[in-house]
Amino acid sequence: MTIDYLEGLSFTGLEGEDMFQSIVEKSNDIILITDDEYVIKYINGSVRRILGTRPEEALGKSLFEFINPEKQSSLREFVSKRNYKKENKLTEICLLAKKGGTRYFDVTISNLLKNEEVEGLVITLHDITDRKVAEEKLRKANNELDQFIYKTSHDLRAPLLSALGLVDLASQDPEKDKHDYLGMIRKSLLKLDHFIEDINSFYRNEKLAIRNERIDFEEIIKEELDQLTNFYNADHVTVTYNINRIADLYSDSVRVKTILTNVISNAFKYSDKGKQESYLKINIQVTPDECNIKVEDNGIGIRQQYLNYIFDIFYRADENAKGSGLGLYIVKDTVDKLGGQIRVQSEYGKGTSFTISIPNFLNTEVHARAFSLN
Repeated sequence: MTIDYLEGLSFTGLEGEDMFQSIVEKSNDIILITDDEYVIKYINGSVRRILGTRPEEALGKSLFEFINPEKQSSLREFVSKRNYKKENKLTEICLLAKKGGTRYFDVTISNLLKNEEVEGLVITLHDITDRKVAEEKLRKANNELDQFIYKTSHDLRAPLLSALGLVDLASQDPEKDKHDYLGMIRKSLLKLDHFIEDINSFYRNEKLAIRNERIDFEEIIKEELDQLTNFYNADHVTVTYNINRIADLYSDSVRVKTILTNVISNAFKYSDKGKQESYLKINIQVTPDECNIKVEDNGIGIRQQYLNYIFDIFYRADENAKGSGLGLYIVKDTVDKLGGQIRVQSEYGKGTSFTISIPNFLNTEVHARAFSLN
């Protein structure tokens, strides 16, 4: 199609036509023109940049070939009623880009031709994908905040009420029983302390900038194993760890520690006390490009139907599950913040392994990067 199709516009002469076409071609929107049968006669070059489709691939094809099926009926109704003559805004549509992923658009449909004998449409697709992604993030954040407030208020009160009840019982019972009550009170308060630490980890991961520092795995693992072994009375679990590196890992030590703490504590928490030999194996490999961490145990394992949900916030496989339901959510969120990946394999009754890959910031400046809920 040539610029002659746009006769009647205020641009006249070759210079005006060239300028108009240059403006259209450089637009950030996809602009196309159809005839009265909705066959595409012109489409600007933005379609290549946004969707990966060459303009010539669309010419001569029906407009409806490029519309997602669930929106076709509303578009057909819109154009068949000639609503664009009164109201040229249509609800958003989504198109699949050739390079993968869905792009979202606001659609404007107009008849901008002065010659009323010409039946055709000028259609503008304004890319709103970034806005849609931001809206989805905000929706997810608001949903998580609602869950967070409801769940934390319940889980903070439970161990407090338990401790207060035990204090009342201890005050009424003989002196010789008070030691048992103190042990139970201590257990309730430790549970509360761990839950508060989960909340702190959640907040730090969401709000604090990523730091770039050398990671001392030996120090982190020894410190965490000492604390967690005592807390879970896990003397029955044999722990081995191996660190193989050809380069130092540079990352955020707080976040790396958060990942290890939660995954290792899960192994202790869900160890199988019915097995004669329980083990926890930690293998770490560091290259100049990445760090791979594998934490493997022979604990009670996870049922197959629950594997897709274990990283959801506050998810518990059953009512008797231990912990706050925040731990693995924090692990996944932290790994994502570091630009890594996490995979889980588990067989119920046999054990679980977590494999975590995070980039090595050895030659990268990341200390200024900050993250928020948007």
